[in-house]
Amino acid sequence: MKFNLCLSIFLLACSYQLSHAQSLSINESFEEAVRLEAEGEKRQAFDIWTSLAAESPLNGNFQYRAGIAHLESFNEKRGALPFLKVAEEIGVDAKYDPLSVQESKSPITLYYYLGKAYHLNNSLDKAITYYERFQEVAPAKHFLYQDAVLGAQQANSAKIIMADPVKFEVINLGSTINSPFPDYSPVISIDENSIFYTSKRLRLDSSNQFITDRNTGGFYEDIYVSYKNRKGEWQEPELLNINSDVHSATMNVSPNGQTLYIYRDDEGGSIYESMLVGESWTEPIKLESPINSPSWETHLAASVDGNLVYFISDRKGGQGGRDIWSSRKLPDGKWGEPQNLGPTLNTPYEEDAVFISPDENTLYFSSQGHNSIGGFDVFTTSKDNDGNWKEPRNIGFPINTTDDDVFFVTSGDGKRGYFSSVREQGFGEKDLYILELPEPSEVRLAVLKGVIIPAAGENLPNDISVAVTNKQTLETTVYTPRARDGNFVAILPPCFDYSVEYFIDGNTAGIDSFNVDCKSAYREIEKTLLLNPALVDDDGKTVFVSTTMEVGKPASFKKYFGYNANEVILEEEIFRNFMSNLKLKTLKQGKVEISISGSASKVPTKTYGKNQILADLRANKAKQRISRSAAEMNIDPSLLEFTLVIGMVQGPSYKGDYLSKKDEYRNYQYVEVIAK
Repeated sequence: MKFNLCLSIFLLACSYQLSHAQSLSINESFEEAVRLEAEGEKRQAFDIWTSLAAESPLNGNFQYRAGIAHLESFNEKRGALPFLKVAEEIGVDAKYDPLSVQESKSPITLYYYLGKAYHLNNSLDKAITYYERFQEVAPAKHFLYQDAVLGAQQANSAKIIMADPVKFEVINLGSTINSPFPDYSPVISIDENSIFYTSKRLRLDSSNQFITDRNTGGFYEDIYVSYKNRKGEWQEPELLNINSDVHSATMNVSPNGQTLYIYRDDEGGSIYESMLVGESWTEPIKLESPINSPSWETHLAASVDGNLVYFISDRKGGQGGRDIWSSRKLPDGKWGEPQNLGPTLNTPYEEDAVFISPDENTLYFSSQGHNSIGGFDVFTTSKDNDGNWKEPRNIGFPINTTDDDVFFVTSGDGKRGYFSSVREQGFGEKDLYILELPEPSEVRLAVLKGVIIPAAGENLPNDISVAVTNKQTLETTVYTPRARDGNFVAILPPCFDYSVEYFIDGNTAGIDSFNVDCKSAYREIEKTLLLNPALVDDDGKTVFVSTTMEVGKPASFKKYFGYNANEVILEEEIFRNFMSNLKLKTLKQGKVEISISGSASKVPTKTYGKNQILADLRANKAKQRISRSAAEMNIDPSLLEFTLVIGMVQGPSYKGDYLSKKDEYRNYQYVEVIAK
């Protein structure tokens, strides 16, 4: 379903242009279309050329001009082929006059554009034929000659790569994220809880209704963000407060989702950054020289610590066109002299949309060169043992197509890719998609995904911060949880011990620690500070419980008893931590399944008569304690499903040796609870 919804204002504008063209004579329409093209009003010229081609089907010039207009359009490129085929049938004139209304044939450039049209429609052999025919008739200095050479190379690459498609499942991010308008250039926070992207949609308040790009006829680019709720569902996108009346587009976001790098179409195109303060983004600041220059800078990716950037620029000293450059921040806070990444990555053609993995070992970028199958393709490269970038690899068809494929980023673990594409059954001209990468790159790092949850009905405290300290290097980094949901993210190198300290109004509210071993590949660690006033000490002060859970790991609790004992004590720290984890699970996943096993040894009990009665009592009392504590912590009881409550009598047979084997019998006197 493509553009099943159109703006009434847009339709009225198009209707006006068509009726206006029809009310003019052919001469007047021709002159107006030429004038509009010269003034950059391509969308309006598109309507007139299309109308003239329909009115004069035997005029090869009108068919040719309509075909070019389609190729240069934003979303109707593949519609160029029928016009250009008719133009070829009518003929080519070496003395073609582009300004004469009497001209009825096409110039020799028709062959190049036919090659491009066939290429876009995946007719690769015909595309190669016309690219080569153009090279035969055009001088080597013709402005399209090298484009024809490149086009033929790309079509030949397409024949090879498209014959061996990559197997993967592409999932549309859905109608909450996507719109009937172009949505593209996604950037994702490392915890995958926020996605920033560029959209050419009508704003909710219609404030951009009459502000359109004359080249496309559509709205200017705006930046939107969507956040996941605790159930993992994308929420309604929000228009960022940093958009303007020029093109503003997404480039990159820091791992914690609180620094955004954007593109603004001013002074030839420049890179800006904005910071999240509370719920608002600061006014974007233009990055200093030498990142920005009088040249064209179109994209940027930053390392986790923000001290190394890779960016796109067409400045002098490169391999040709836009190249990938890098710059490292100096001790004085200024950027060092940019370094070109060289001919292994850069080509004589155009590169764009660079992305670096969190561990800085894998690079994604788009290029017209290498073995692109058409326009820009997405490529990936990684570092060798000496720290040099390897030869880039095309990520394959059908992720890449014969049209431009530019924006591609991956999740923190390198297993999922987020990208934009024009596909059948989309919600608009271009949508955002996610896929599981068939050959993901290994990412060696740990991601601390933290959340601070206030008590029910209360907001997150204003003055709250989190300090993460490397215990070996003593380096401390302070993070500010996101105001809307209490989330924070930290990237942690392996082979170190870490401590996490939570501060509220300058006072310590919780402390935790953990280790990231050297053998770990990608690892996610979830830590939660649960602010629950139901947990109080003897002085009536709030007890802050800091809990740790590996992603997907069940919450569990196990208590050993003395002879005949059966009470589960609330004040015990292990039980409090279990209940905190249990609440966290209900908040994040909804319903939780709980299994309880009560166990009694085979030591005879006069108090209960039978050991089975004691085992059942331990299991049932644990269930009662969990239910009562859940109510005190405002946990919805409907989210707790007790799937198993069982008593068991276990252990060695009793031989009157309790005093000598007390510890051995105690191993079978317990209650164990597992919540999944």
